[in-house]
Amino acid sequence: MKNSEIRAWYQRRVAEIFGLNQEWIAQDISLEERALRAWRIRHDARMEARSMMQNTAEIEDLRERDRRLYGNPDGPTFDQLVKENYRGGSQGNEVYERIISGSQTTNREVNKLLDPTTPTE
Repeated sequence: MKNSEIRAWYQRRVAEIFGLNQEWIAQDISLEERALRAWRIRHDARMEARSMMQNTAEIEDLRERDRRLYGNPDGPTFDQLVKENYRGGSQGNEVYERIISGSQTTNREVNKLLDPTTPTE
C-alpha cells in the first residue's frame, strides 16, 4: 500500500468516531468512557497505519515527531490528554468533550507529508 492509501484508510477510521460517539450517547455510555473509546480508536488506528507503512525511516520520523510532542513514540496517552486539557483551562466534562473532538481530527502536516495531494485548507 502507498502512504497516501494508508493515510486515507486512517482518516476514514478516524471519521468513524463521530458516528460511534452518537451510538454511545444513545447507549447512555458515560462521557469519560466515550472519550476513552474515541482516544483508543484513534490510537489503535495510528499504530495500525504505521504497521502498514513500508519505509521504516518514515515510520521512525513519525515516532520521533510523537516523542518530541508527547514524550512517547506512539502519541499521547489518554491520561496525558486529560492532564493537558486541565492545564489548558478545560474543566469537568469539557475535558472529555475536547478529547472526543480531538480524536476526530488529523494533523494537516502529517496528512500533507504522507499524501501530497491532500488540500491544506
